[in-house]
Amino acid sequence: MLYIRFFFQLDKAAPVLARLKDPVVIAKVNADKFAHLANKYEIDGFPTLKIFAHGVPTDYYGPRKTDLLVRFLKKFAAPDVAVLNSDSSISDFVEAAGTDFPIYVGFGLNESVISNLAIKM
Repeated sequence: MLYIRFFFQLDKAAPVLARLKDPVVIAKVNADKFAHLANKYEIDGFPTLKIFAHGVPTDYYGPRKTDLLVRFLKKFAAPDVAVLNSDSSISDFVEAAGTDFPIYVGFGLNESVISNLAIKM
C-alpha cells in the first residue's frame, strides 16, 4: 500500500516539476521487469527514489509528500549562483525558486566572487 501511495505523490508532483523553467523529469521503472536496471543502481527495496545529477545517482531519503517533494526538488535543481541584471529578473528568480530556502543577494560583486561565496555557504 505504501508503494502505491508514494507513487501517487510522484504522479501529482510530475506536472508541477515539468512546468519549471528547467524541468525536473520523473521516471518510474518496473524493477521486476527491468531487473538489470535494479541491479545496476542497487535497488533492493520498494519504493526507492534516486536523484540523478549529471548522470550520478544519489539515494533520496527526503520528504515524500507532494508539496515537500516539489519544494526539495526545486531547491535541488536551482542553480548555485544566478546573475540577475534587472528588477524583473530578480522577481522571476524568486518566483521560480520559491521562498522556502534562503536567497542571498550580492550587489556590485563580480560573478566569480559570488560563486566562491556560494560554495562556502
